Amino acid sequence: MVLVRQPGFEFEEEESPEFDWDTMTSEEIDAAIEELNQFSNQDSPIIKRYNTFIPEYAHNFLQKINAMGVYGYNESEIMSYLEHEFEVDMNNLLQLGETHGLVEFSTGNFPYGGMDRFLMVLKSFELMPTECFNGFTIYDFKWTSDLAHDALEKPEETKKYLERMKR
Repeated sequence: MVLVRQPGFEFEEEESPEFDWDTMTSEEIDAAIEELNQFSNQDSPIIKRYNTFIPEYAHNFLQKINAMGVYGYNESEIMSYLEHEFEVDMNNLLQLGETHGLVEFSTGNFPYGGMDRFLMVLKSFELMPTECFNGFTIYDFKWTSDLAHDALEKPEETKKYLERMKR
């Protein structure tokens, strides 16, 4: 997500093979046609990136969600979401201990929407979000299922956090 948003970033595109059809024998033409068929039957670049970056266990979780019809996105849509449509900047990723970490991101729009998909991507990697500042208040996640949570507001922590932000 961070890499794709760097100025001047371009995906590496795999170029199709080129042939000098005028000088090829019929056997070489047959082999070239087979090579072109194999090239055209490859996964799209976005599916290749998905397969590179999303491990099997995360894929299985995302497929489970997709099968439930909750968010309804496939492999190319989730990569597009993470690379381009998730309107946030990643500010910090920090491991705080053996089982805890901090993901800090900021949004470029108001009101911010779309965190549910991000939470599901985190959960697909077996990362369990526990607390969030949503731009208004800090709250704890009380997970009621794999896909749903209650937001338990923390007004005192929110007040302290907002005071620190003013400094």
